[in-house]
Amino acid sequence: MQHLACGMAEYADLTVIGPRGCAQSLPVNVQVYETSDKLATFLLCSTWLGIKVCSKREFDIVIGGSGLIAPTLRILSLIFRCKTAIYLHGLDIIVDNYWYQQIFVPCLQRVYLTIVNSRNTRKLAIDKGVKETRITVVNPGTDISEMPAKAALKQFRLDHDISFSKIMIFVGRMTRRKGLSAFIEKCLPSILAKVPDAGLIVVGDNPQSSLNHLGEEREIVAKAAESEHKNRIVFLGRLNDNDLATCYALADVQILPLREVDGDIEGFGMVAIEAAALGTPTVAFALGGVSDAISPANGLLVAADRYDLYAEAISDILSQAPIDYASCRRHAENFSWVNVNAQFRQALAEIIRC
Repeated sequence: MQHLACGMAEYADLTVIGPRGCAQSLPVNVQVYETSDKLATFLLCSTWLGIKVCSKREFDIVIGGSGLIAPTLRILSLIFRCKTAIYLHGLDIIVDNYWYQQIFVPCLQRVYLTIVNSRNTRKLAIDKGVKETRITVVNPGTDISEMPAKAALKQFRLDHDISFSKIMIFVGRMTRRKGLSAFIEKCLPSILAKVPDAGLIVVGDNPQSSLNHLGEEREIVAKAAESEHKNRIVFLGRLNDNDLATCYALADVQILPLREVDGDIEGFGMVAIEAAALGTPTVAFALGGVSDAISPANGLLVAADRYDLYAEAISDILSQAPIDYASCRRHAENFSWVNVNAQFRQALAEIIRC
């Protein structure tokens, strides 16, 4: 949403209501109202601020950054008769919470324009009663940065004691749907049997403030500790943007071993685009909206739960490198923020003059 806000600021008189500290990440020509970064307080205070701001001036459109803002948009549309739009991810629709489904989802159905992050999220929204004619798909974007220098890659290896030559990387919050514990148990042994000089780097931590609290950090650490290949697994925790880019560029392949979990879903698979921007392919189970993020140009999709085929695909990339790494970069360029912001502007232009 920060990138989308920066894009909108180039053609619109923009006011942002966001969590504390967001102003420093936005252009100086944006009017910013900051409030708490605690979820419940944010929802209440942002609604109050929305009423306050809309009572002072007329807006062409009010945009919410997730399904959690749907009730706020409904209140503002009723009071001020303003048009509303919302950007939805898969979890915004299917989260397994009674009150969310009873209060937030009906408000989603009444938003004037629903922008979704993938074709799969579009289907989920339609299934929940959102009008098909008021839905448009805009995939998330990524930065297309320079490849890190070889010296930086070498230093990263030394700093983090990465001794194996072939690198698999996992990037993301340690949630059950990401499937990392199952990968360590069902795929890693056979991969290392075929490619003994390979290893796994894990970047990310347990989700603390997600909608569903379906973390599995404890299970992942336990599986790693039990594995006979535990010396081939390196946990790096959360990294800053520069170190993450270096880590992507260093890896030979990214794993995204998704699995079906009630009340959770992979809305798009942003990490596949981030990795592609640095020349790294991704192998994922074909679940959720990940098919929007992965094509033959930047990776492979494997039938869900086929761990044998998944391990084989990873092993092939590590040993034969069948994917053109330059094609990964070209694929990622389709999701540059320049392109995404242009698509977002076009979506808004359908209901207002931009």
